[in-house]
Amino acid sequence: MSLAIQSLVGLTLLICGAVTALPEIAHERLPRSQPLARVQGGAALWLVQAPGQRWYLGGQAIESGRLASLVRRQAGPVALHYLPSAALPIGEISRSLAWLRALKAGPVLIELPPAVGR
Repeated sequence: MSLAIQSLVGLTLLICGAVTALPEIAHERLPRSQPLARVQGGAALWLVQAPGQRWYLGGQAIESGRLASLVRRQAGPVALHYLPSAALPIGEISRSLAWLRALKAGPVLIELPPAVGR
């Protein structure tokens, strides 16, 4: 075998190996969900947002103004678990998430329902 053929075979094997390893490399860079630590000694509030700026706290309807004052009055750290409706556009979810984060210095955790039918 000539040097050109050996080089070509070596280059082919190198490229095939790199292409084969590519999914494994890309898989490692995907974000992974991890359980978050609870707020030490703090409360947890579960909020659901439905279309039309309707909010629910613990299953009960609540106005956004009352919700804001209730969150601000919480003593100590409070973890807000935010569950947006699937019918909400992403822009509204983003604005609501920023609004919730501005209410109180504490974690705001966005909770997403599991995908159905996939």
